[in-house]
Amino acid sequence: MSLITEVRFAHEDGVLADTLTALPDLSVDIVREASTAPDKGVYFFRFDHAHPEEVRPLLESDHTVSVAERVPAVDDQHLWKIALTSETKLLAPAVTVRGGVVLDARSALTNTEPRGWRERWFFPDDDGIHEIWNHARAADFEFEVLDLSRQLQPDVPHVEVNPVTDEQHRALLTAYELGYFEEPRKTSLEELAAALDLSPSAVNGRLRRGLKSLIGAALTVDVEDEVGRTDGEPHARIESSHSRW
Repeated sequence: MSLITEVRFAHEDGVLADTLTALPDLSVDIVREASTAPDKGVYFFRFDHAHPEEVRPLLESDHTVSVAERVPAVDDQHLWKIALTSETKLLAPAVTVRGGVVLDARSALTNTEPRGWRERWFFPDDDGIHEIWNHARAADFEFEVLDLSRQLQPDVPHVEVNPVTDEQHRALLTAYELGYFEEPRKTSLEELAAALDLSPSAVNGRLRRGLKSLIGAALTVDVEDEVGRTDGEPHARIESSHSRW
């Protein structure tokens, strides 16, 4: 079965490591290039929540950046064309080498350092993500699988799963970082709500719906017969999204 997975990863020599750390509120998206003859090793980034003149000196001193320049041909002052150094650590090339596709990439919302990236990947089978995890571990990446979604075969009944929203993800991530899920809890629901600038009931709802979505995404349908089964019917099983990693 094909697999779509959402991951978060970071490395002290990862893409824009210095810039992301210096501006914790900065939001960065990687923009796909539509050129028929793209420049090798050059990427386009859109920087939000920061003025270009605030970003420029950071890019110039970022140890992962070789060349950075604004893109003047577009009416978007936040778009930059950036060449990375040869020492910069990337996971996207490892994804494509293993037959995967990077569906989207953006900076991760986290207060930890080094700040990294949140990406969605497509693999034709689940071996690819397992190999990437091993590769990331060997290269000293901080790596976390946030969500797994198995694309079932057409003849298998589909299980509807609501994706985790950005608001739910932020609430879950903050709760995890502040120790809300630890036993005993290191923070209360009220303290968590204050950190997120929300009401306790709103935070509780986002946590419950987010966890429900994550659990639902882990429900897979195994189309292979169980040992000893003779009916040939597919059976459902629960598989943790972290069990293989």
